[in-house]
Amino acid sequence: MSYAEDLLEGLTTVSTIAMNVESRARLGVLLTDFIVVARAGKIAHGKSTSSERNLGAQLAINSCFHDADDIDWSVITHPGSVIWASLLESIVLNPQYASRFTLAAHAGYRTSASVANFLGLSHRKKWHVTTTAGTLASATTSSVFRDLSKTQHVTSLRSSASNMGGIAIADRRTGAAVFNRASATSLGLLATDFAASGFPTASDIWEGERGLIHLFSISNESAQIFDGVSTTGLRLFPYNGFIQSMVYAISELAKNSEGELLEINIGINAITRDLANGSVGGNYWNLKHGAASAWQTRDVTRCMEARPDIVDKVVVEAIDIPISGALVTVKTTSGSDSLRWEIAPGLNFGESDHNMWQMAKWDRLVGSDYQLAVEFSSLLLSDSADVKTITSIRDFLL
Repeated sequence: MSYAEDLLEGLTTVSTIAMNVESRARLGVLLTDFIVVARAGKIAHGKSTSSERNLGAQLAINSCFHDADDIDWSVITHPGSVIWASLLESIVLNPQYASRFTLAAHAGYRTSASVANFLGLSHRKKWHVTTTAGTLASATTSSVFRDLSKTQHVTSLRSSASNMGGIAIADRRTGAAVFNRASATSLGLLATDFAASGFPTASDIWEGERGLIHLFSISNESAQIFDGVSTTGLRLFPYNGFIQSMVYAISELAKNSEGELLEINIGINAITRDLANGSVGGNYWNLKHGAASAWQTRDVTRCMEARPDIVDKVVVEAIDIPISGALVTVKTTSGSDSLRWEIAPGLNFGESDHNMWQMAKWDRLVGSDYQLAVEFSSLLLSDSADVKTITSIRDFLL
C-alpha cells in the first residue's frame, strides 16, 4: 500500500478521532468565528440568491470576503472557510444527522491538516493548498456527517483527489483565490453525493506519469495524521494575515515608546516581504502602511490611514523567521526597543488578550450580531440542533 493509500486509510478510520473538552472548546471558537465572517460577507454582498444545493459555495465565498477566515499556519491553509461551509450545507440538507456535527467537524480539520502536510512544499509552489487539501476536507466532513461507510468515504476522497485543482497563480491579494474555496467546498460535497449513490471511482490514482503524485508535485512520503484543530487559529486584526505578528509587535512597542520616532525596522520572512510590498492589492497588502497604522493607533484591533511621514520611516529586511513572524526594532530620540514574535497571535484561545481581540474582531465585523453567532455555534456543537434552529442559522447567514 502506498503512503497515499495509508493516509486515506487513516483519515477514514473515524474511531481514532480524539474529541475532548479542549478540542470541543476550540471548535466552538472556530465555528463562531466562521459564522461571524460569513455573516459579515452576507451583509457586504446583500441577500444571497443561492439555492440550498449550492449554499456551501456561497458560505465559503462570504466567509472570506473580509480576508478574516481562520488559518492553520502549520500548513498555511484556511480550513474553516471550506469545512464549515460544507458542514452547514450538509446539515441544512440532512438535518437527521445533526448528532454527528461535532465529529464531522473534527474529521474535516484532521483531513485538511493531514492532506496539506502530505502534499508538501513542492505542491504548494504550484497549487493553492487551501483548495486541494480543502477539497478532501469537504469530502471527509460531509461523508462523516452523513455516516457513510468506510468504503464510501474512501470513494469520496478518491473522487475528490482525482478532480481537485486550484492553481497558485490565483492571487490572494486580488481576491482571485476566493472562488477556489467555493470550488473545494462544492466538489467535496458532490464527491460525497456520488459515493453515497454507489457509483465507482478510479482506484489507482497515485502512481505513474498520469498519477497524482507526479501531476501535483507531491513530495512528502508521510501518512502522518494531524488533528488540525489544535493548530488552527483566528486572524484577529484588521490587517492581512501575513503581518499579524508585525502589527502586534509595533503596537506593543508604540504603547511604551517615548521621544520622536526615528525608524521602525522590520525583519520579516522573504515570502512575506515580497507578498506584502504593496505592488498588488493596494495598501492592505503594503506592510509599510500596516506598520505605520499600527504605530499611529497603538491599538492592534484598529487600523487607520497611514501618514506618509510615518511610512517613510519604515525599513524592511528579509530575515530567517517563520512566515507568520516578525522582528521589530523601534528607534526614537529616547532610545530603541525590539520585540520578536514568531507565531501570529490567534492560537491561544481562552487567554485574556485573545478573548479581548476576538470580541473586538467580531464586534467590528457584525456588531451585536456576534452574540447570535455564539449562540448558534453552541447549538450546532451540542449535536442536537433541530430543524427550526438549522433554518434560523441558514437565514442568518444567507
